[in-house]
Amino acid sequence: MQLADSGQPTRYHVTRWGCRAPVFLPAPERRALSLDGRTPGLDAKRGRAEPALSVSGPRVEDDVVQFDHLVHWVPDLDAAIRDYQALGFTVQPGGQHPQFGTHNAAWRLDTRYIELIAVRDETAARAWPDWPEIDATLRAGGGVLGFGVLIADVTATVADLRSRGIRVGDPRAGSIQRADGSTNVWHGASLQDGPGWAPFFINYGLPIGAWAARFREQGFPKDPWALHGVRVEVPDPAASAGWLADVLGLDVLRIGQDAARVPLPGCGITFARGPADRITAVTLTGPGTLVGSVAGLRYLDTGPAAPDSPA
Repeated sequence: MQLADSGQPTRYHVTRWGCRAPVFLPAPERRALSLDGRTPGLDAKRGRAEPALSVSGPRVEDDVVQFDHLVHWVPDLDAAIRDYQALGFTVQPGGQHPQFGTHNAAWRLDTRYIELIAVRDETAARAWPDWPEIDATLRAGGGVLGFGVLIADVTATVADLRSRGIRVGDPRAGSIQRADGSTNVWHGASLQDGPGWAPFFINYGLPIGAWAARFREQGFPKDPWALHGVRVEVPDPAASAGWLADVLGLDVLRIGQDAARVPLPGCGITFARGPADRITAVTLTGPGTLVGSVAGLRYLDTGPAAPDSPA
């Protein structure tokens, strides 16, 4: 779930329709953003091809950012759950977000998951700064608005981003009330300038290793497929990939003339040329990989493709 607040001036000129004239840093000068918000220096893995992901997910590392979840807005949560289940996904129940007027469910792999989210209280939901985009997406039948990046320290990450001239909101808390009466709290921060697919940053109040162990103990993943990546359709793949890579401190892997990939651990982000300017697909690997579409989001099988092939 995205959050928004006030921030600092930025060195990027970014529009809702794509990234225009971002300031690119040469790869040796890019600073890797760590999970705790500190800049540990150059990533020793920079320039290498990303490894293939196992079904059990990526190894949890404390010196790199990691994919957390995709935010899939759906007009009707119960209908979306049925559609996901009809494709073969094991969907876990979620809960309600009273402060945001929404409720959710999830297809979870480990710490990573696809969030199915819908409006439950439109009056509360209209208070969101992003309500116009949410409303338009839902009226169009659903779709993805952004993705979460798991970090260890939201406050330190915000400070690091602002030190690099990147506009980001203040850390804010959110919570979910589950059907059993329990409540879980998270803290997050969102970029203030950027396209609708831009990432936000999140932490759930536990050390990253403990957070990952929690899901291993619960027997995740439940399904035999690995999350390979997401596909973002944008007018200028190179510019969009360069902007995201600079924000996260990662490199860009070029894939031909019309595609580029940012190897975010846990889920690579592939940019392909097109007019949508949004996340359009999720790619999976594994035996009997599911293929289909739910509420504006496609699920594709990568097959035997290499890790740096287009998502």
